[in-house]
Amino acid sequence: MYGFEIDGGFTFYKFRDFDGSESLTDGHLRWFWEIMRKAGQIPVIFYDGSVETFADFQQLVRREDQHFFFGFKDQQPAGIFWLNGFSPKSCFVHIASMPAFHGQGSLQMGRGGLRHLLSVSDVAGEYIFNCIKGLIPVTNPLACRMAEKSGFSRAGILPQAAYLAAEDKSVDAAIFCAVRNNKGEKPATEISNKGE
Repeated sequence: MYGFEIDGGFTFYKFRDFDGSESLTDGHLRWFWEIMRKAGQIPVIFYDGSVETFADFQQLVRREDQHFFFGFKDQQPAGIFWLNGFSPKSCFVHIASMPAFHGQGSLQMGRGGLRHLLSVSDVAGEYIFNCIKGLIPVTNPLACRMAEKSGFSRAGILPQAAYLAAEDKSVDAAIFCAVRNNKGEKPATEISNKGE
């Protein structure tokens, strides 16, 4: 089972291990789903409307082109993030924290997850990622602020790039990037308390 710990007592587990086996059960998925559903987070996290039911969530988590990580603290669901949109040394990340961990917990998970992604290497010792990207609707300013405080830089605005299913409209989206080391900038392992 692939997992990693980050500051603040959080442990993240990759849902599908490198050999294809599943590290967590449907019970774990249901646990996270119910917390998100009861808090009204589903249309915010999955704003494009692609996930509306638990079955949709199960299907997304199990897709080969999606790599989900589930985080726990004190044996309670704390947050999730997943990777997709892979290209050489780059991918997109999507992050959500459970309501009990909003605020400082979200920040710790965001920073720690980003540090991990930009420092992980393959069996040959080569870094897997140099750039992690995120796309956030500008209508979610809290998520945009958390991205910047976690170590991402706002690269620009993509007009009408995010479809909000609940409103049946496209809105502008901010594109965020974090790089492992860019011409003298601090590497991910040195991302500090930026924004606090």
